[in-house]
Amino acid sequence: MKKGLIVLITSMVYLIACNNPSTTVVNRSTDGNLDSLAAIHAIEKADIAWDSVSALNSSDGWLSYYTDDAIMMPPGEKVCVDKASRAVSIKNMFATPGANMRFEATKTEVSKSADMGYSTGIYHFKFKDAAGKNAQETGKFDETWKKQADGSWKCVVDIWNADPAK
Repeated sequence: MKKGLIVLITSMVYLIACNNPSTTVVNRSTDGNLDSLAAIHAIEKADIAWDSVSALNSSDGWLSYYTDDAIMMPPGEKVCVDKASRAVSIKNMFATPGANMRFEATKTEVSKSADMGYSTGIYHFKFKDAAGKNAQETGKFDETWKKQADGSWKCVVDIWNADPAK
């Protein structure tokens, strides 16, 4: 009886969540590996913190989430393969009038060894266009994360690109 009730409740929650268009889907496929689950939580926490410094237009805060050898591929720009090029790109982004970059991971997975992972999701970049009018770019991103020697997680590859203009 208890097993049937659990299945019923789980099914109801699943159906409600699947029919709610505002529900964020995060894949937590860990094969029962507690280290993998902890790694997923750590990456999710780092991604949320990264978005928080983004909301403050903090270039230094944003850049602190990359490893020294990270590769960054922002939309409409050349690949940034060193600290200096990443800094120029991010500082220019936040210097854009009305700049407001926000992003949210919708899927996070990690390797079986729980030392590498990725997050994919969506972003919204609000800014003022050349005429001073409010504009917005939406798009998607893919971040590759690597566990550091101190246990923290940093981004080693960051790719984001804009959706087609509407």
